[in-house]
Amino acid sequence: MKKFYSTWFISIFLLAPLLNRAQLTNGGINAFFGIDGDTRSMWSKYGPIKGFTNSDDWFSFSPTTTNVIDTSNASYYRGMLSMNENLGFIKGMSVPLYSKINGRLWLDAAYGRDYVCTSPLVDSNAFTVASKNGDNPSVWVGGITNFPDKNDLVDVYAHMRRDGTNVRDSLWLLTAVSTTGTAGSRYFDIELYKKSFSYNKSTGTFSSAGTEAGHTEWVFDAAGKIVQTGDMIVAVNYTPGLAPTVDVRIWMSRTTYTTITPSYFAISGTLDGATPAYGYVSVRSKTGTTAFGSGIANYSTVPANDTTYSTPWGTEISTKVWGPSYQTLQLVEVGLNLTRMGIDPALYSTLSPCDPLFSNVFFKSRSSNSFVSNMQDFVEPLPFLKPPVMDYLLKPDTMNCVKSTGLITLTPNTTMGYYSWTTPNGTISGSNSDSSQINISSTGTYIVTAAPIQGCPATRKDTIVINRDTFPPVAQAFAGLAPDNSYIQLYGGSTIASDYPTPFGGSQGLLWNWSGPGGFTAPIQNPTNDTVWGTYQLIVTEKRNGCKDTALIPVSFIDFVLMAQNMVTLEGHYSGDDVLLKWQGKGILRADSYTIEKSTNGSDFKPIGVMNNIGTDDFPESSVYHYTDGDPAIGNNFYRIKLISKNGMITYSNVMLIGAKGMNSQKIFLSTDLTGTRTILNINATTAQQGTLVFYSVTGELLGSRKITVNAGLNQLSLDNDWNKTKAARLVTVILNNERVFTGKLLK
Repeated sequence: MKKFYSTWFISIFLLAPLLNRAQLTNGGINAFFGIDGDTRSMWSKYGPIKGFTNSDDWFSFSPTTTNVIDTSNASYYRGMLSMNENLGFIKGMSVPLYSKINGRLWLDAAYGRDYVCTSPLVDSNAFTVASKNGDNPSVWVGGITNFPDKNDLVDVYAHMRRDGTNVRDSLWLLTAVSTTGTAGSRYFDIELYKKSFSYNKSTGTFSSAGTEAGHTEWVFDAAGKIVQTGDMIVAVNYTPGLAPTVDVRIWMSRTTYTTITPSYFAISGTLDGATPAYGYVSVRSKTGTTAFGSGIANYSTVPANDTTYSTPWGTEISTKVWGPSYQTLQLVEVGLNLTRMGIDPALYSTLSPCDPLFSNVFFKSRSSNSFVSNMQDFVEPLPFLKPPVMDYLLKPDTMNCVKSTGLITLTPNTTMGYYSWTTPNGTISGSNSDSSQINISSTGTYIVTAAPIQGCPATRKDTIVINRDTFPPVAQAFAGLAPDNSYIQLYGGSTIASDYPTPFGGSQGLLWNWSGPGGFTAPIQNPTNDTVWGTYQLIVTEKRNGCKDTALIPVSFIDFVLMAQNMVTLEGHYSGDDVLLKWQGKGILRADSYTIEKSTNGSDFKPIGVMNNIGTDDFPESSVYHYTDGDPAIGNNFYRIKLISKNGMITYSNVMLIGAKGMNSQKIFLSTDLTGTRTILNINATTAQQGTLVFYSVTGELLGSRKITVNAGLNQLSLDNDWNKTKAARLVTVILNNERVFTGKLLK
């Protein structure tokens, strides 16, 4: 059976009034937070409510609740501590400042894991000279020393929240401390500094930005209203089996202490300070009561049955080893209603509830219940209630050819915010619950002002200009005929021309959509189709913005006949170590560019240069092009010219082989015999090859084909023996090594 005991209050000093001590209820749910001698959310271990309870706590075990303390890298810390490594580290709140969780406003949280005092002495966070509350912190000295286990701090926690989502809802300070020792009474302080407070571990010295004897005083006007908040200390005394008692004190000047009567609370006791001018004085209610909250420890009458969860990384137990759970009497929790105490800035018109109340929290243990007894162990000062910074990340949006609506999103970093939007010329069509994301339906200028919470002044303002990206790609369509004239090869472009600088960046890739006669469609850049003649259309879409461009190309067999009959003839030879290439343009082809291609095996051609039409193709006598390959391969070099006409048709020259010793390549041409009545196909080849002759009508109808064998040297093939149709105009195509090397027109 577990027993719980409550107490009214006890005096910090034997001669001080009893009313200095705050009366706490024996546990409970405070501002939706469990003060229950346990660290698990959704569960109440000790106190008036036990078992499943809808509440927050330091650590969450339910997907519907949130850790108050950040648990990142928990497995690392658990691994190190479980091997009895003596670590000290700090953690902040798991969510940004001013987060609204479960209907409460979370202002900040802090956790500290202290070094433990073992043998040999390794707890370097300890007071090594006589140090007392009320001193100027500059006289304190920290270092390595020894002290009783009950004074050895292990885990310390602090959290401040409002009991609602309004900046003027009740303000609660929630805190907890665990010690290595579990026997005897324990005495510790939670000291909250208004201004920066720090500890230099290398020198063992403390520094405070407070200017009143190392602290910051609370200042009041003549009516007793607070006009400046200052340092505060919560002195906790815990006796096993009893609820903890607290003495809440604020730093005050002697002048204020003797002349001012605070409007919402009373002060009592002596002014405890190292100098006559300043000190800590106790706070109590006007009526003399001090029911400011609740407190409890994990007290079980059967210690072996206590299974109080500690932290995700475990804790240190009284046997000086790691353990996953707290031992009975090891953890003490306290929750204080600062609004009820009268020190909530929201109570005063002279203060702003939006200003940080403190900057650091400092946990330390005392040797006895006397407020000015020697201090023992401490945890390095923890950042607490940092000034809220509107450091959100802003992600604008861009309209484009297919997107007429958009989003502007704000992602908070360290602080949540309250956002207000305006626009002089745009359109806001909606937002999410906290306006961190708005829906827009037009371009324009959008202005956001941000504050930590509604009711607080804005501390950041951003102007976002939303533009529309309508920069189109560049569509180009080309067509060529397969080497054996069996299919049409389509070529789409242009990835290069489409990748031009814009305010929105370069191209992010293109989508291809071909269509053409006979229901032809294709989603790739360079598709093929059967020899179906007609107009082909290419629609190119820029992935970045969905904008499109269209190109059309009429594909006619007659055009290919024209190009075949006027095929560019490539010649070449060695000149020293270079290969000189030469070809003559033909005006009827209306060439736009010539691409010089090269291969070392006669099949895998790669471009080595491009020459644009010099504008003289209409004058064949001057349309001569020269190209020098300054880096020919050792051995055979195959060359050809890829001609792109101004209307997008593609054709190739003959393949020119420049042998290892500079031997010229094969030449192919049509002639008649000596009688002038027979058509002869002349093939001057450098090597023996297998080939095919393919015959077409001028309309593109395939008339037939036959295999041929070509020997090295001059080959003369009669064409009339196989094709004897009188007066039938036809085309002959020569294919050698799977490459179309010649097309010519026959007349019989």
